[in-house]
Amino acid sequence: MLLDLIEHFFARRVFVLVLISGLFAFQAARCQSVAPPDPAPLIAAVNAPAANPFESEVTALEGRLSQSPIASSPVVFYGSSSIRLWKSLQQDFSGYAVLNCGFGGSRLTDCVRYANRLVIPRKPSAIVIYAGDNDLASGVPPEKVFQSFKQLFAIFRTYSPSIPIAFVSVKPSPARLVFLESILRFNRLVEDYLATQPETEYIDVCSDMLGQDRKPIQSLFVSDQIHLSPAGYQILRKEVGEFLSQECSRSKAIRSQ
Repeated sequence: MLLDLIEHFFARRVFVLVLISGLFAFQAARCQSVAPPDPAPLIAAVNAPAANPFESEVTALEGRLSQSPIASSPVVFYGSSSIRLWKSLQQDFSGYAVLNCGFGGSRLTDCVRYANRLVIPRKPSAIVIYAGDNDLASGVPPEKVFQSFKQLFAIFRTYSPSIPIAFVSVKPSPARLVFLESILRFNRLVEDYLATQPETEYIDVCSDMLGQDRKPIQSLFVSDQIHLSPAGYQILRKEVGEFLSQECSRSKAIRSQ
């Protein structure tokens, strides 16, 4: 009786050991037969270029422009949200055919990308640009932002060697005070460059927006301290108005000769 129990006990132990060994062998064979995942798709996903955040907005803007009646040879205002949010543009320049082609929080690099889609097809008689603010606020050096400006300028000069082009200086937003030196440096680069180019104007609103302490005047900005208040837009209206009255009138006179 005792002998039978001992034999039965050892028989069960052997069975369990054999079963465990079989499971380990099966798992090892399975691991060898399944190829490790290819890392290439993961790497490609990480390195894939991000979708352009302005494509849908630009496409919608193109649709509105194509469906709305546009005066022949308008003055196109082009650039970032300081242009897009200029709600009183038509009212401020009622004597001119003006067209707002601003979009989002665009950078100069984005303006370069979309110039041939948004501006050139409108056949402008003059162009007013405001951009560079967001490039500088993202930490891009002034010299590199200036190169983007020259690319945009070249696109417009290729379209017309004589069309009046104005650049509105980057504003000194209180929320971006840490970038003020970069803003001033970039503005100087553009100003010096345009001084060498015919039919251009550098419109300095930055100086008008700095107080005697050389800090931004907060009342010229809305609560986010980035975008302009109605008082801030009044400065733009005055300075841009002078450009339009001088350059656009002179351009019309030259074309009529």
